[in-house]
Amino acid sequence: MRHKLTSISSNRLSPDELFKGLNPKGIVLVAVSGGGDSVALLLLAHAWANKKDITLHAVTVDHGLRPEAAAEAAFVASICDGLNVDHTTLGWEGIKPHSGLADAARKARYALMEEFALEIGSDLILSGHTADDQAETVCMRMLRDKSASGSWDSNEDEPEVDGLLQLSGVRSSGRGLSGMARHSLLPSGCELVRPLLEVSREELRAYLGGFPQNWIEDPTNWDMSYERARIRNQLTNDPVLTQRLLAFSKVMSGLRSVVSRDTAQLLGATVKLQPGSVFVFDDQIAMKAPEQVLVHAFQMLIAVSGGGEYLVSRSKIEKLLERISVPDFGRTNLGGSIIERKGGELRFYREMRSIVSTIVEPGERLVWDGRLEIFNGSRDPVAVGPLTRRGLNEVEQVRGSQIPGKPRAALLSTAAIRMGNRKIWLPMIEREPGSGEVITRLTARAVEQFCPETDFAMLDWLQGLDVARNASLQSRI
Repeated sequence: MRHKLTSISSNRLSPDELFKGLNPKGIVLVAVSGGGDSVALLLLAHAWANKKDITLHAVTVDHGLRPEAAAEAAFVASICDGLNVDHTTLGWEGIKPHSGLADAARKARYALMEEFALEIGSDLILSGHTADDQAETVCMRMLRDKSASGSWDSNEDEPEVDGLLQLSGVRSSGRGLSGMARHSLLPSGCELVRPLLEVSREELRAYLGGFPQNWIEDPTNWDMSYERARIRNQLTNDPVLTQRLLAFSKVMSGLRSVVSRDTAQLLGATVKLQPGSVFVFDDQIAMKAPEQVLVHAFQMLIAVSGGGEYLVSRSKIEKLLERISVPDFGRTNLGGSIIERKGGELRFYREMRSIVSTIVEPGERLVWDGRLEIFNGSRDPVAVGPLTRRGLNEVEQVRGSQIPGKPRAALLSTAAIRMGNRKIWLPMIEREPGSGEVITRLTARAVEQFCPETDFAMLDWLQGLDVARNASLQSRI
């Protein structure tokens, strides 16, 4: 169930207003690091939960990156004990990456919280991101966007953020510059809600002043070796710019929602799904769509056919559109997807590269190759991997007939599931042959791994693909 938060009224820190629209059926998970923002969230959620007879469970994630993290988690546990709220510390185990550590830590944090939420019967996670966090996020994304395009020299000590506001968004669909969403869906279906996204840190500190409660100030928040700390320092000294960034993000969020809606409608009207998960796109009709919608449509088609973790960049899609506009365009590849012209249509399907094989244990659910979610409800492990040319030949020899599907090259990268009885099932081509203990559905990792409310229209289109898949599947030969 998707909850919907309404806008905050003048009584900005009223728990009734902050959590309006939320009607959880189970336990509500609250992410608490021990900082002022998350402690304020805990106190506000506690007041709301007591009034609504809702059970809270606080979690602190120890990423294993700072020695003081354990003490901070113990501090949060002591606060929760005083509120009679259960608390659990979740640890990020294993080897940490040498590059992209911040992004990996963020993914691990949400994955740990969602896994724990499902374990305790929760489908709602509250996070304490504030309006200041939103402004900083939009500013950072704006600077990165302009640096990548050559509009700003990244060696400058003081980038002219105010000037960039006048330049940004002219050709953007509002994706990154829309900032964080108040409401998002995590990969396994849990909701992530940020109730404080329109509340400033200053307001939260004033609220905390009414309680005999301390909090922890993370020293990295003002360590100028970190990008966010530098941006935070700049915006703290320029509250007018902060408000302009917040207003800008709302405009871009609205634009992103509109583009998402129009793209979903375009794809619904112009895409046919054929066996082998071949997406046939009538680009002759689609080319009449606005540029932003057309670009996003191509991003989505490459995401569902190529299985990539992220959407292909706008600049690469623009180059692709130039290539396919040439009369003699035949075939190319991008983002793990093959794009080829057949008559007046384009076909998108997975290229036979970098596809791994794996085992799905009994009771396990996983996403294979970013394209297919598999749940093994049987008693035996099942193996899944690409069919390959050798596998295709073997299956056709055993069955004595040709596997349907065009183009034939698309069959090589389709999923082949080997059941416990050694039978092979091709879920992207044919209907399930057995008892239905192994369940599959089409997905796109780039869309479902962390979907903001601005993209719910695209999520609905994606989830509707299984209806089209079932209609296109062949009876088992």
